[in-house]
Amino acid sequence: MNCMKCGREVALGQVFCKECLSVMEQHPVKPDTPVQLPNRAAMAAGRRSTHSRKTRKPEEQISRLRKLVVIQTLALLAVLAGLVITILIVSGQMGDIHPQVLPGQNYSTVETILDS
Repeated sequence: MNCMKCGREVALGQVFCKECLSVMEQHPVKPDTPVQLPNRAAMAAGRRSTHSRKTRKPEEQISRLRKLVVIQTLALLAVLAGLVITILIVSGQMGDIHPQVLPGQNYSTVETILDS
């Protein structure tokens, strides 16, 4: 049988395990308070549905993790390719907007004659 509170194994005829009983003793209930205990069959069915996690074999886990690594690697490569393309586009546009000027060549030595 299982504890009605936590689900641990208990001796035949017992409802709660020792740990749950000690916690419940710290919070006593008045003697005339009605208490409705859940149906054991309903609890067992509910417990199965909440803990129905599929256990995989180690080979299946390794295969699944390898697929995950491949997918993440491809995603990383796609992001890096997008970053490289973006940098190339931006650097090409900046070259058109700001032509390269060598130091000392930001002025002209040609005199402009103004006709007055």
